[in-house]
Amino acid sequence: MTRASCWTVLVLSLGACAAPRNHVGPIDRATVPLVVEGNRPFVEVVLRGADGTTCSGRFLVDSGGGGFLITEPLARDLGLEWGEVQHEEGKAFARVTSKPDAFVGEFALELDAERVAVVIGTDNLLPPVAPGHAEGMLPAHVLARHHVVFDYPESTFTIARPGVLTPRGVALPMPVGRVSGFPRTELEIDGTKHGFLVDTGAAFTMVSEVFLKALGSAHTDWPRHSGAFGDARLLGGQTIETLFVPGARWESHELGEFGITSQGEGTFERWMSSMMAAPIVGALAGNVLRDFRVELDFAHETLYLSRP
Repeated sequence: MTRASCWTVLVLSLGACAAPRNHVGPIDRATVPLVVEGNRPFVEVVLRGADGTTCSGRFLVDSGGGGFLITEPLARDLGLEWGEVQHEEGKAFARVTSKPDAFVGEFALELDAERVAVVIGTDNLLPPVAPGHAEGMLPAHVLARHHVVFDYPESTFTIARPGVLTPRGVALPMPVGRVSGFPRTELEIDGTKHGFLVDTGAAFTMVSEVFLKALGSAHTDWPRHSGAFGDARLLGGQTIETLFVPGARWESHELGEFGITSQGEGTFERWMSSMMAAPIVGALAGNVLRDFRVELDFAHETLYLSRP
């Protein structure tokens, strides 16, 4: 997919750049198409630079993501400026010196300038093995200021101000990380409940290697593979093992067989848990979420779950 170019003539078609229209009164919600590729959800985000230049880009909606990220080509087209380039885990990024305005449909996002960054030297934020294309990332701390609905079966994404939407589905507790905005839920696996990050940006459910090894040792008949297997390859990162769990419970919903893949000890139980409201053993990802309508009411720390 090629990136939508900056606009000189307004084109009202899906994927083209478009300026938000002026309305009488505030826009309190928007529903837009949700495109799911490789178990990851994408929406079109409209960005407006300080000089009024407006472009649209395809953004990964990542409830497990940290920064509002923009690829360098999109940032240059917008006329954005940024500060010192930093390097982390083989990637180069820089904070913007003035943040753009951002919209989903005609709904204005609330961005924190300190957490808007340009990713240098790439036009795609996804791993090379992942299908699709992402010119930006809409992360947890931005989503957490709103009420959002990932309706995977209906291919729609809704974002609204807190208190505007009437929730639908089974209500589950969803403690939210105070700074990160990361939402937490619990799955019952093998008779015990375990905490997970709700991670829409990940293609495949991940767990600590300690957790996977314990399940695999207790259930030697469960299919188990070295490294990434099947859709686990879409993660594009280091994977130790892949295990297929025959079933689990997400509150009142029964889950059929789904895969989990392991990350190094400490990734979840120490590093990620430190950013959560309570400890977790892994991240619940798109290979499970894609079957559901997942509604995240951040203000009331409640997840509403339903499926066709």
